[in-house]
Amino acid sequence: MAKFDSATVVQRKLRVEFGINTPGLTCIKDTFERFCETGTVEDRERSGRPSSISEETIDKVSDALKDKPQS
Repeated sequence: MAKFDSATVVQRKLRVEFGINTPGLTCIKDTFERFCETGTVEDRERSGRPSSISEETIDKVSDALKDKPQS
């Protein structure tokens, strides 16, 4: 938020630019802090069991939903 005075100012600018569904102040602050610490806004590594779903499975489910969205 170096360019802006506060998270509130950032939120207002986002609202003007993109509409009413803007991130909350906590989300804006956390994202800014993560960027300052890591140089990116990507999620940090998490502890715990790794995801067992593969890109292939995601694609299959996505295709199935596109073919039959009502099922």
